Amino acid sequence: MEQIGIDRHINKDVIKGILSDTFKGCKIHYFDQGNTWEIEDAKQLDDYSICFSLIKNESEFPIMIEIAGTPDKNALERGQYLAKIISDKLNCKTITDYKEPHESLYCPSDSVIFDKGHSYLADDSNTIWADGEGDEVKIVKEIFLVNYKFDDKANLINGSS
Repeated sequence: MEQIGIDRHINKDVIKGILSDTFKGCKIHYFDQGNTWEIEDAKQLDDYSICFSLIKNESEFPIMIEIAGTPDKNALERGQYLAKIISDKLNCKTITDYKEPHESLYCPSDSVIFDKGHSYLADDSNTIWADGEGDEVKIVKEIFLVNYKFDDKANLINGSS
């Protein structure tokens, strides 16, 4: 599951369109976690269905996009891939989980923020975004990320750099 914060309120159809354009081999469904707990077009769910929800957050990233149904493998990389695409297409700031490529352990307070074509390592410990209380997410430094690529069914393409 991927979770991406976005710095503005957004219409579900915009996110559905981005996901559909990015993963053309998958059916994209909206899952209304906030009200009805229903999945749009639930009868059409299959092995290549991806569901997403838009969840309110009281932080500087007022909407969290939660994506389920993607392959379990490479979720962190896929989250970064999608956060960058969303940031670039909507000219907005996004945030998602981050792990140094050469590190084996994941630090839960490490995030990456995408903004205006740049990527920044961020610390989300003790923040409203991550913990529900505290301050805003703190940018640590600008970083240069691996340019991951995914196929139409949301699988990492080996050798992407």
